[in-house]
Amino acid sequence: MRQHSKPTSPARHSWLLPLALVSVGALSWACQDGGPGMDDGDDASTPNASRRAVLKSIADNVLVPSTAEFATRTAALQVAVQEYTDAVATSSADVDEAEAAAHLAWREAMAQWQQLEVMQVGPAASSLVGPGGEAMRDAIYSWPTADSCSVDRALVNEDYLAPDFFATELAWTYGLDAMEYLLFSSGEAHTCPAQVQLDGPWASLDADALRLRRAAYANVVAAGLADDAAALAQRWSPEGGDFAGLLAQPGLGDSPYDNDSEALDDVFRAIFYLDKVTKDGKLGLPLGLVDGCPTAPCDSLMETPWSGAAAPAVLANLQGLRLMIQGGPDAATADGFDDLLEEAGQGQVARTLLTQIEAAIAAAEAFDQPLQDAVTSSPDDVTDLYDSIKAVTDTLKGPFVIALMLTIPAEGAGDAD
Repeated sequence: MRQHSKPTSPARHSWLLPLALVSVGALSWACQDGGPGMDDGDDASTPNASRRAVLKSIADNVLVPSTAEFATRTAALQVAVQEYTDAVATSSADVDEAEAAAHLAWREAMAQWQQLEVMQVGPAASSLVGPGGEAMRDAIYSWPTADSCSVDRALVNEDYLAPDFFATELAWTYGLDAMEYLLFSSGEAHTCPAQVQLDGPWASLDADALRLRRAAYANVVAAGLADDAAALAQRWSPEGGDFAGLLAQPGLGDSPYDNDSEALDDVFRAIFYLDKVTKDGKLGLPLGLVDGCPTAPCDSLMETPWSGAAAPAVLANLQGLRLMIQGGPDAATADGFDDLLEEAGQGQVARTLLTQIEAAIAAAEAFDQPLQDAVTSSPDDVTDLYDSIKAVTDTLKGPFVIALMLTIPAEGAGDAD
């Protein structure tokens, strides 16, 4: 894995700050030694073997194939961006076709990553929030910490050509979000404020030079992404770092988890992304339902502003959640949280949750325009999407977590919205 600079944010997002805290929950008493019916973190209605079966299913049927698929898609993205860069450099007649292929490859890689956003367990997670965290995520996608001005400055200075670019630059100058700006922004103006004093150097680049540098810069980023994606997949692979085995067997060998409850809590913390980031950050903030939007709607705060891929991102988050809840793509053969609920006599909670997830997926699929446009032209539709996701997160924070005696992450323990 390549070395990256520490992703220090230039701007704080109040709705996201608690995600950097260690998970402690209002219901943590239920998962401690001595709790009612507990034995090494398990309650009587959820045997140790059942919990480990769920952990193994999520590891083997969700995280291993999902990270492998992301590595495959980023490899394809690297090829597409290289072909686009070559077409720009040679003024090929096929340059527009090559650009369209690069755009599609980015969208496909991004859609897979957005599923992985709700799967930040182990290597992808911050070391501050869970056992085994290696903070691999931010180098791949740093949003909501994004700064197109930093990308513009690196473009003008050609910093991306430096051998130590990834080690010396900050995370928002590379990754899927920086690549989105490089591939989809075709404007001839930079995005820096006047005090950055980029006008002079920028003016020396005409439209052709800008396109060539953007393509060349994106090409460097694509290669870095392919390396990082391969490294993440390797960390999960049983033939590589085998974090899948470490998650499936807490308390044994080199597993960073002391017991089954700690491992399940870490998985639950990961899927809680849907509440604090998908619901609040991606929808509630631009709608003015979460602090940070001075005058609603704040379409400029939407995710993926250059590609208009905000709705597909929300959709992929929900699809990733469904995989995690069911323990794999085939609910009939996988062991998931829904099976634990059935075993605990709370099958109705599982059925309600999965029905709500399907309803939210349908709401996200219904958007035929970018959310950036919809939040201004039809905010009620975006609010309906927000409400459908809130129904899911209300169940997760209520009946779901109580029935399974999980730990609510600190940022959601007192959240009533």
